[in-house]
Amino acid sequence: MGETGVIDLHVHYYTDTYVDAILSAESITTYRRQDGRLVAKWRSGVALTVVDPHPGPAERIEMMDRLGITTQVLSVPSPNAYFIDAEAGEHLARQTNEELAEICRDHPGRFESLAMLPLLDVGRAIDVLDWSLDALGMKGTMILSNVDGKPLDDPSLDPFWEAANDRELLVYIHPTVPDAPHYDENALAIAVGFFSESTLAVARLAYSGVFERYPRIRWVLSHLGGTLPVILPRLDSYWRQFEDCRKRAPRPPSEYARDLTFDTASKHRPAIQCAVDTFGSDRLVFGSDYPHVPGGTGPYIEAIEPFLNTPEDRTSILSGRAETLLAGGRI
Repeated sequence: MGETGVIDLHVHYYTDTYVDAILSAESITTYRRQDGRLVAKWRSGVALTVVDPHPGPAERIEMMDRLGITTQVLSVPSPNAYFIDAEAGEHLARQTNEELAEICRDHPGRFESLAMLPLLDVGRAIDVLDWSLDALGMKGTMILSNVDGKPLDDPSLDPFWEAANDRELLVYIHPTVPDAPHYDENALAIAVGFFSESTLAVARLAYSGVFERYPRIRWVLSHLGGTLPVILPRLDSYWRQFEDCRKRAPRPPSEYARDLTFDTASKHRPAIQCAVDTFGSDRLVFGSDYPHVPGGTGPYIEAIEPFLNTPEDRTSILSGRAETLLAGGRI
């Protein structure tokens, strides 16, 4: 790896407060696998798996030092704060964000964090966002690909996008369970549905004009954008064929994709190659989805190595672009 440190932009942390909320929620069913992981099923299927015992800061720093990782950016993915009512969601988001911010304060430079927001109520979400950024020093927000089944281009979310646009907010879209049947068995919601969700979110945000109307938002997509690298030309084709696709989007989806950033959370080099060929390596930032996937962060660093062909590529993908995003800049 040389002297270039790594900023892992896609890392999750479940505080005890958050896990307790999952365990007590009427909307969620939980069980434990033989390997000890807590599995939570919500809506159409498996929404998350939680390593138990959960790796704390000391264990993480030991792993980070071994692999040359400078900073983990902590976030809460699916089901975020969307599985309880808005008032309870606001309370949970504030408490969880405070706990994540405390980890960052206690370990300066080793951890940063993204805010969890109670998006079931846009007003509450904006209040929590302002507090999280201004009082806690969080660097942006992680939201899900749908809000308890509501797509991200739903007009009710426009005030949130306006607030995010005004703040030039870093908005990290993480997939969640689809609002669709046939995903419950065989963990299909998390295995297949998550990737289709990321792709659907980008398509809807493009065709609906959200990307066009709110150009100052700094968007990041998880897992190489799901299946977007494979079907982006198809989305452009139907933008040309169907008038409805062009009513609110004066540009094809591929042009909006040029302004998006995609994390490299994949161990499958052909998938990374497809993303490089489709988006360009200049749209990639390093991410590992730690601690969800067995094997830890190391294999994700190994997977990206063949694409770090120059010192500039190495620095930009592993840390430089993440530094820019965390500092409020645009890439």
